[in-house]
Amino acid sequence: MTGAPTACPYCGAGLDGSGTCARCGGVTTPIALTGWRPDPTGRHEGRYYVAGRPTQRVRNGRAESSDPTGGQMLPAYVHVPAPRSSIRSTWLATGVTTAVIVMAGAVLGALLWAHHGPGRPPDLDYVQALETAGVMNQFTSQANAVAHGHDVCTQLEHGGPQQGLLADRIAVDAFCPQFNQGFRILESAKISGIFVLTDSVGTGAVEVSGQTCHGTDGYADVGSSTPVTVKNGKGEVLTSTSLGPGTGDSGTCTFSFTFPITEGQDVYVVSVGRRGEFSYSFEQLRSHGVQVRLGR
Repeated sequence: MTGAPTACPYCGAGLDGSGTCARCGGVTTPIALTGWRPDPTGRHEGRYYVAGRPTQRVRNGRAESSDPTGGQMLPAYVHVPAPRSSIRSTWLATGVTTAVIVMAGAVLGALLWAHHGPGRPPDLDYVQALETAGVMNQFTSQANAVAHGHDVCTQLEHGGPQQGLLADRIAVDAFCPQFNQGFRILESAKISGIFVLTDSVGTGAVEVSGQTCHGTDGYADVGSSTPVTVKNGKGEVLTSTSLGPGTGDSGTCTFSFTFPITEGQDVYVVSVGRRGEFSYSFEQLRSHGVQVRLGR
């Protein structure tokens, strides 16, 4: 039977009785999907992983730095925001934040005590992993994030698809690792679109006002405030924006807009005001964007 490791996997120094490295502070635990691992590139002692994906964060001893070049050498590399302090300091900051929430009556009260004892609870590790990956801003509070994480696992336990955003994958790592295998992180993209209103015969369909233009006459509904809505095949609104100011002349007025989408829908239906609906796949939108022409 193989005994417990006696050397730190990050720097090779000896471990104390608790499995903590006296030199670099590394803790010897089974390799987690989110946390420090020995750097596979050999460029540094340790490299930080998020949801099983290598990042640019590295460390040598207790000193942390950034190595995106080495990270890009590894499969599934993901860039995460640089930490403002060490991992241990991040744990401390998370603990302080949790204490404030406890005083306010939020649901994470027990986590701070667990932080100081053996067996850190998954809630605290989950919140820390979200902050490290730079996706905590998707949630209104730590309590909201934890509730979302448990909801992700509930849906999977009821047969939901094994796919989601990076925050969802981190939730799976923390709360229901039995769904790790086969879980796919959905891609997101910022889509660019143009809507061109033309009046090639000079009938007054386009009006120029200063440096901007807009539709008039039978096209008076086309202007900077015209809504652009994206729905899925069920008619659920995924995102929305507006055309914004048009640029051009009395013959051609062009409106440019952007909107974010995430893959996973069967179809993306884009509508511009009351000027019809246009259906796309995720790949079509990501590759070509939206291009609509209207006019005489």
